Amino acid sequence: MILIGLTGGIACGKSTVCRLLAEEHGITVIDADLVVRELQLPGTSCMRRIEQQWPQCIRAETGELDRLALGKIIFEDPEARKVLGRIMNGPICYAIVKKILCLWWRTASDAVVILDAPTLFETGALTRFISNSLVVACAAERQVARLHTRNGFSEADARHRIAAQMPLARKRQLAGYVLENDTDDMTVLRRQVAESVVWMRSQSARRLTWMVSAVCAAVTGTAVAAVLLLCK
Repeated sequence: MILIGLTGGIACGKSTVCRLLAEEHGITVIDADLVVRELQLPGTSCMRRIEQQWPQCIRAETGELDRLALGKIIFEDPEARKVLGRIMNGPICYAIVKKILCLWWRTASDAVVILDAPTLFETGALTRFISNSLVVACAAERQVARLHTRNGFSEADARHRIAAQMPLARKRQLAGYVLENDTDDMTVLRRQVAESVVWMRSQSARRLTWMVSAVCAAVTGTAVAAVLLLCK
């Protein structure tokens, strides 16, 4: 299985690229944001820790997380961002590795799977599993314009959100492939995505195979059997 890590900047079009990969090229996508949402459901251990840290971000009537309120806090306060990372990063990594193991067990060796992870490079742990990485990027001015149109952010708020992330220039340096999404023309984007798929299929599956073998060797046979049973 060829595992490609997909990341990029805010409002660069990662979700659209992933949708095209899934719908038009039949590629399975592991969505890290969806994993986060599952871990932040009411009653989970992550939610209990978030509630202890930021009780004002929990809706009293439902016990659900107010994502806008928490997002405002972590984007404005780097220390709060670190605290949230300490709460979430371990469980996120565990849940995603489990999904990777399940897919590896039942997927053809030459199949491409996408790991859509906004903080792929920032957290670093999951880069050990990927065959290579693809970054979806665009000009900063286009990010600002899209955030204004999509989210209603002012220019100042949009630039603050962009600045809170790893610089796109650095992500470009770390990427094996960069998809520059500076147009809103879907015909152009579809062609770019199709070209990226050719590159993805040329990557090696050896790294993931080695990492899966290492993970299996690090745990007991019973534990491995239990994980594989859950994957069926």
